[in-house]
Amino acid sequence: MGGMQREQQQALAAARQQFADGGALAGALLAPPVQRSWERSRLAGVQPRQEPHYAPLAGHGPRLEAPADRRLARCVRDDLDHLWAAFGGRQWTLFCVNADGMVVAQREHGLADVPVLRPIQVGRQLRECDIGTTAPACSLAEDAPALVRGNEHYLDRFAAVFCLSVPLHGLDGEVLGALDITGTGERDAELLHGYFRQAALSAENRLMQEQRACHLLAVQHDVRWLSSPLQGLLAVEEDGRIRAANRVARRLFGLPRRGPLPLLTVDGLFAGASVPQRRRLLQAGAPHRVRLDQDTALYVQYLRAPLAARASLRVAPGTGTGTTGDRSLRAHSAQAMREAVATHHGNVSAAARQLGVSRTTLYKHLRP
Repeated sequence: MGGMQREQQQALAAARQQFADGGALAGALLAPPVQRSWERSRLAGVQPRQEPHYAPLAGHGPRLEAPADRRLARCVRDDLDHLWAAFGGRQWTLFCVNADGMVVAQREHGLADVPVLRPIQVGRQLRECDIGTTAPACSLAEDAPALVRGNEHYLDRFAAVFCLSVPLHGLDGEVLGALDITGTGERDAELLHGYFRQAALSAENRLMQEQRACHLLAVQHDVRWLSSPLQGLLAVEEDGRIRAANRVARRLFGLPRRGPLPLLTVDGLFAGASVPQRRRLLQAGAPHRVRLDQDTALYVQYLRAPLAARASLRVAPGTGTGTTGDRSLRAHSAQAMREAVATHHGNVSAAARQLGVSRTTLYKHLRP
């Protein structure tokens, strides 16, 4: 830590105690979202010198009870793995919290035993009223990326902790949770923000893919960004109504950033396209350029048709494979599985998780 940063951290420690005792806080010391978190912490009666108080693990601890929490954990799993491979270590933990601050997924080093990180477990709620200012608390409150370093935390106990998080959004643009990296060291915050933002978009795209009853369209101005976290996604119902649009798609089409979508159809959204272009929107094929108006165009790629219900992928116990009805069920299951593998760009493990089957079952059904 450089001399200037050390002086700043010392100034923060002194200002924090004065603030906790009822004094004012100089505006230049903290970013506004962190200052607002300090204010909420003080209002909750948190004192900088106290030890963090962690409530007992929610529900059954690591076993998530709420379907929404299980869905969120499933959608962030792969991205947490990728982030951990790049930034994980013995002094670090990566995790995802839901909108209430409860940890729903986590990655940590199997041999690590850092006391300040030990309480961060799946099922634990991380609240300002218990542990003061943290990056995920700021992200959830502000709907924005947050960085909290050292004595920017409200508790003295976290004076050696680096904490960075980004928010996650649901189908209506609501804050669904946050991705976070916390550890006792220093990292390039600007670099991390870029990677964590991409991971958040990727996880949100998986939430879109959970719209199984819908057609799925990818859109972008730059064709190179299709099949990446930066692609816009539209979920289209069988009657042509737009069921959902991710953050990127909302921005591309000038739709409200938050809240339910207005009543829209795919034809209305692409009203500036020619009739042949509109006919191709829900047809499989290579990405194609579609005009929105006289000055704007998008590349559109049809990703998949509505998927069969998961229950249809399982053959009832005791059922053979010799009858015509059984062969039809097997063919229907195989088609749904091929579509799932295509959706995940050939990633069989991800497709198996989406379908709720094992990789062995998936390979068996895909076999000619």
